[in-house]
Amino acid sequence: MAKSAFRPEDTTTDIRNALQQERKTKSDFISGIREGAKVYGRARACLHRLFEDVRQNRPLNLEIAREVVQAMYDSLANNQNTLLWITNLQFPKEANACHNFNVAVLSMVFARHRGMSRHDIVALGLGGLLHDLGKTHVPPAMLEKPVALSPDERVMVRKHAVEGYEMLNATGQVTNNVLEIVRYHHERADGTGYPEGLYGGSVPELARIVAVTDAYDSMIGGYYRLPMTPTDALRILKNDAGEEYGVDLVEEFIRCLGTYPIGSLVELNSGSVVMVVASNPAARLKPMVMFVRNEEGRFEKPRMLNDLSRHSDESLAERWGIKRLVDPVSYGIHMWNLMLEEIQF
Repeated sequence: MAKSAFRPEDTTTDIRNALQQERKTKSDFISGIREGAKVYGRARACLHRLFEDVRQNRPLNLEIAREVVQAMYDSLANNQNTLLWITNLQFPKEANACHNFNVAVLSMVFARHRGMSRHDIVALGLGGLLHDLGKTHVPPAMLEKPVALSPDERVMVRKHAVEGYEMLNATGQVTNNVLEIVRYHHERADGTGYPEGLYGGSVPELARIVAVTDAYDSMIGGYYRLPMTPTDALRILKNDAGEEYGVDLVEEFIRCLGTYPIGSLVELNSGSVVMVVASNPAARLKPMVMFVRNEEGRFEKPRMLNDLSRHSDESLAERWGIKRLVDPVSYGIHMWNLMLEEIQF
């Protein structure tokens, strides 16, 4: 069990109450994650059905997709940390469904951060879920190709934005702002995107938001490359891609996710390795963390939580403060397996 920040003057009752509070915090966390996992499961099932309907040339029924987005909206309104944590789950054989779900969540969270209307948040959720529907006709081997695509292959892949738009437009079931997300989520503010090479303010706002979240999740998910840490992905967006997506929008997205995005693995001053599981808007350098490996190098079980904002500056400097970000691979930590264990715990 992770060590608590007990003080020498604490009484037995103090310690007992602290332990009970720790257990309640963990229990509430697991309950929330399990509810979030149900939403995640519904979204994956919905997307699998839509992908299969496209492959079989069956009519698309988007009512379930709208119900899933409403469930996501309600979950985010209750506690957005839950679904943000879930976005770190990856199933390699279901990359398309995982990615579409993640883009929907990230886009909705970003829109909430920006104070956008419910109408726009829901549109971003539905557009995020459906943004890559056109990739259904692209051979998986082409999407997973480890080397650069040939010119002909690149043309085929780039068709997915317009093909997804046409499929959805033909249903008459989605609004124009959702259709714009699907058609224009690969347009870039500097005019280098596709399918129309739109420039600057001519790229619809909601499509610009999905473009940023799409790029971020592609980097951390490792769908077509080795996965990056959340912090590395944000650094690349800021340093190398700001002009493509719009510097102001990228910087606002970074502020939205925080200094230590949920799912980051960090080392504390004590030497313990922990995962960030919830942000703290009032103290972004002091998130809620879950212990993964203790200071002796042993893996924790059960993995207790610790709210770093509850510690004094002195104890943070000595023990509980964040020392550095770490790469899970270098510590032999398989993040997806760890998260699945927590849901099943």
